[in-house]
Amino acid sequence: MTTMTVTRLNGRLCALLIVYIGASCAVQLEESAGGLVRWSGLSVLVPVTAAALLPLRRSLIIGIVTLAASIATYGFAIRGVSAGGRTAVIAAVALSFVFSLVIYRARRYLPYVPATATPDRPTLPRPANRQAGNVPDTPRAVPVPPPGIVPAALPQPAVVELAGHYRTGCDHLGMRAHWLDAIPLSGARVGLVVGTVTGPGADATAAELRAAVRTLADIDLQPEELLTHLNDVLARLRPDIRTLRQGNDTQTTVSAECLYAVYDPITCHCTLAGTEGPPPAVVTPDGAVTTVDLPESPPLGQTDLPFEATGVGLPEGSRLLLYTHSATADELDSQKLTSALAQPEPSLDATCRSALDALLPAPEAAVLAVRTHALDTHTVAAWDLPADPAAVSHARTHITEKLAAWGLTDAAPTTELIVSELVTNAIRHAEPPIQLRLIHHAGSLVCEVADGSSTSPHLRRACTFDENGRGLFIIAQLAERWGTRHNHHGKTIWAEHTATPDEPATTA
Repeated sequence: MTTMTVTRLNGRLCALLIVYIGASCAVQLEESAGGLVRWSGLSVLVPVTAAALLPLRRSLIIGIVTLAASIATYGFAIRGVSAGGRTAVIAAVALSFVFSLVIYRARRYLPYVPATATPDRPTLPRPANRQAGNVPDTPRAVPVPPPGIVPAALPQPAVVELAGHYRTGCDHLGMRAHWLDAIPLSGARVGLVVGTVTGPGADATAAELRAAVRTLADIDLQPEELLTHLNDVLARLRPDIRTLRQGNDTQTTVSAECLYAVYDPITCHCTLAGTEGPPPAVVTPDGAVTTVDLPESPPLGQTDLPFEATGVGLPEGSRLLLYTHSATADELDSQKLTSALAQPEPSLDATCRSALDALLPAPEAAVLAVRTHALDTHTVAAWDLPADPAAVSHARTHITEKLAAWGLTDAAPTTELIVSELVTNAIRHAEPPIQLRLIHHAGSLVCEVADGSSTSPHLRRACTFDENGRGLFIIAQLAERWGTRHNHHGKTIWAEHTATPDEPATTA
């Protein structure tokens, strides 16, 4: 309700200013007929007030109307005004109009925090439609200026900077919903998500898909595997999709588009997979703009084929732009978007706004801008280990030396025990090559052991007289989180626990 109230107040304020301009001109004309020429200096404040409170289109209307009324009144309608007085009045209104444009330009770089935004809001605000499956009493955002997702609403991993914005249209109320998300993953990686749902109950479906993506990402699926499972999730959530798509009535068909990307700050590599939608854009640190060509895939719920992924390198400081829109590819000017991204921007927030302006004439769009960072040798260490039981001792030595160099000797006993169990399991049950990696990131230590086997370990409770089966149980007790992720070359078992820096020694 707050957003709707602001929209009505803006419209009433615009009408009030226009009425004031008309009344002021009428009064001046009436008084000039009696020989009295008087000018109201408040007309100079009208464009400035409009630029500070109203959207750009309405503030431009107010400024142009004020300037035209002043020229018409003092330049042609009122007789007896001196040339100097006429010039002063028109110049004052013109300067006020120019100053109003400067004020509106400055407003673009101010952080916008909508009154109805909350940090834990799962999806973008959408209008209520009072249909089955819709979220009731959902406020509709102001179409102009485009409202933005506050930075606090998105997780902020240390390896990337994030900014998200969206613009809602006035057509198809309740039939389309967008969502943006960032998901912290194991190994200091981060998952980036943009998606849109079209059809009845779009808000509820978008919330369900967002939760499903988070759940699937938590088990470290590859992007193409995640979208395949998400396609099955949508089919179970909306079992009537295929029936409606095969029938004659296609207006009630629910379809969804989603792009899922995983950025690894250690290798500076990003893996992306997506459905039919606009290609992501990459801006390198030197300002070059390129697009990522993703394999063509139908929207979710309309295909049984597996998805494909694409990899792209993102050097530190690169900007990755993921976006959705409701316009067709023929309607959008890709050259305009490329030119807008090539311009240097003071912040990611300004990048999102420039991208939204370039995506016109799309009535609805959502943009997620990402600036990447990299982890270096000061926070990451890796060792190749032979498939020999003696390698366990060498692994403990490597860990002890590296933790001492990082000033984390207090965490050495726990880390050594976790590494010993992980390396032992890899030597006994997996295949070479075996690699040990230690990551110190955001106050946590992540121990990773990669091997060439795709067999996943399973946690179980060992009986009293069992000679094995206690390794993962020990790891689960010592680590705050642990898990397994698969890749095209094997798997990686990881365990994470908190590491506090050593306290400085005190001298007597």
